[in-house]
Amino acid sequence: MDRSDMLTYRLATVEHRGRIFPVVEVGGVLIDFGTGYEAYKRDTGTRDFFKAKHGYTMLDILEEWELFDAALEGFAEHAASQVKGALPDYAYRPDEVTFLPPVLYPNKILNAGSNYYDHALEMGAAAPDRDRHEPYFFYKGSRHNAVGHGGTVYLTPRADYIDWEAELAVVIGRTAKNVPAEKAMDYVAGFTCYNDISARDRMIRHGETFDYDWFANKGNDSFAPMGPFIVPTRFVGDLSDIRIRCFHNGDKVQDFSTDNIVFPIPELIANASAITTLSPGDVIATGTGAGAGMAHGVTVEHGEIHKVFEHMYAGRSRLLAPGDTIAVDIEGVGRLENSVAAYPNDPNRS
Repeated sequence: MDRSDMLTYRLATVEHRGRIFPVVEVGGVLIDFGTGYEAYKRDTGTRDFFKAKHGYTMLDILEEWELFDAALEGFAEHAASQVKGALPDYAYRPDEVTFLPPVLYPNKILNAGSNYYDHALEMGAAAPDRDRHEPYFFYKGSRHNAVGHGGTVYLTPRADYIDWEAELAVVIGRTAKNVPAEKAMDYVAGFTCYNDISARDRMIRHGETFDYDWFANKGNDSFAPMGPFIVPTRFVGDLSDIRIRCFHNGDKVQDFSTDNIVFPIPELIANASAITTLSPGDVIATGTGAGAGMAHGVTVEHGEIHKVFEHMYAGRSRLLAPGDTIAVDIEGVGRLENSVAAYPNDPNRS
């Protein structure tokens, strides 16, 4: 079947009148997963292979992904038939809900660093060499890192130069350990939009015990916006050529493709699973391409990262400020939009 002829659906986690629940999006309408799934089973006589004890969560779905993935097509077709007329009371328009991070909350958020050739060059980093290196990963693990679509990125008062990085992120759907690259996609539930917010002036600590401080640079509250949807892998298309764009205050600042990636997604999963067990709901952000705000307006060669910092500290970069908007738009996956604000009670920003 041609992909354009397929009924497509996406998953999200939302809040409505104080209640948090997963939804399936079909035809622009959000179906409460728990109520809608029970209606689907009742109306179609589908066997009840899973029933949540305290209401469904996205982690429930992902932890039983093989079962739900097999049932979702029928569920989505049933949901589509239910929303052709008046909406049932378990269906919502997107503007009626608040989007939360699609997984509440990932056990792990792993981020691939310097994983696009053009981004490594614009930052003056060493040239990536697949023959000599394995992927670089850093960790965003706190539940306070994650922010949903429409949520706010708060600028930490501990940094003055805060930047964006639009990224495609993998959502794991099966427990994975020591998975070979050729089988890695069997462990993926789907993909989501992700923005690796970065405090650039907290990145390097010259003259100290360690040169780099990834935690202070990347690990601040609200620095991992993601969503709004998890798109099942079958609907995403060719992973080797997906267009990813970023918009700062409406201006396009990044426009790149996964064809420029250093370590493709299956290799990232294989390498990560060799280090740590990947669990359902874990998120792996796969890296960003050229267009980071820190490097705006400067051209450097590999190994000239100091020139990028000099450029930034001279005030010539394009960075985030209170009142800004930032958006990540990924072909076949969706659009993640966030506002930017000063951290509450920060006297240095208004």
